[in-house]
Amino acid sequence: MEKVVQRSKIVHRHAAKRLSKEIDHLEKGKSWNRKRDSLRIRGDNHALIVTARKERAEAWSRGLLAPRRDVGDKAKTHGALSLYSFNLPDRHPRSLPKWYWVSEGDRVVVTKGREKGKIAEVEEVQKEKGAVRLKGVNVADVAVPSWVNQRDTTEKDSVQPIAIMVPVEDVRLVYPLPDPTTGKLRDVVVEKLICVNREWDKVKREWDRGMRAVPGTNTLIPWPEVIEPEFQDHEDDTLRRSVDEVTHTPLLLNWPMPASVIDELRNKYSKFRTRHSYEFTQKIEAQAAKEEKRKDLHLTMRTPLQELAEVRRKAKAAESRELTDEQLAKIGEVMASEAAKRGKVASALA
Repeated sequence: MEKVVQRSKIVHRHAAKRLSKEIDHLEKGKSWNRKRDSLRIRGDNHALIVTARKERAEAWSRGLLAPRRDVGDKAKTHGALSLYSFNLPDRHPRSLPKWYWVSEGDRVVVTKGREKGKIAEVEEVQKEKGAVRLKGVNVADVAVPSWVNQRDTTEKDSVQPIAIMVPVEDVRLVYPLPDPTTGKLRDVVVEKLICVNREWDKVKREWDRGMRAVPGTNTLIPWPEVIEPEFQDHEDDTLRRSVDEVTHTPLLLNWPMPASVIDELRNKYSKFRTRHSYEFTQKIEAQAAKEEKRKDLHLTMRTPLQELAEVRRKAKAAESRELTDEQLAKIGEVMASEAAKRGKVASALA
């Protein structure tokens, strides 16, 4: 059984190492895609600006003789942004904020860009891009391909106004707070917010958003109310009482699931398997005990010389006896007399 456990540990270690390499490879691929998209969008926007400047200079120099741009395939889409380059690219996870103080339904003010000073409601928050989409702010005409419009049954124009996302660092929360002198509510631009009472969600395995507070004060700013969508009931829908009906009650005396379920979840002969049946465990333990006994089997197989050596060893052990007190005293007297003799001889020679 020890070999099975050891083999299972080795396999799990190799699987963990292989999974780590796959995750690393996947992260490198995502990083490469982010960098590629960022360079592409930046290059497209730069090329669009350069082309627009050239066309403006040409139109100014030629005047009425300047060529028309809104003809042919660009009759309706001239001057509109491309659907593939109007949005912001994904940012690196290290550059993203660890906590988002803004949510859908908040009122914010733009602090940078051509829409600076405008107040609008947040429609969408994209954490991968670190940006928010505001209602009616930073709107641009986007050329929508025909295949996109074919998905919707309603007729739509080839050029549609779409709000371009704004980085979350370029907006600030606007919230009505009471005036300390008059006591009336007035909109206040909150420069900074901190998170309080943040806890770890064991089910989702992530941090909850906690509560928002103004640093240095006891002012708590609640999150906007989430409006749940209304669903229409149909005849083929499952009733609520059928969902809440308890059909299984686990007991301490019985297994919550039959033992054969493990064979369905994991191949019976898989090397990655860590749970085994009782019969298989007993069989492996019996084999391990049998191999342990075979280790001492060579002790029972002896040659005549080994048997003779064993007999002599036992005889020698039987003959060895402990000395009595009288024998020890006699030996002491002999040793003392010999020492005195050696002392006399040494003094005579000196």
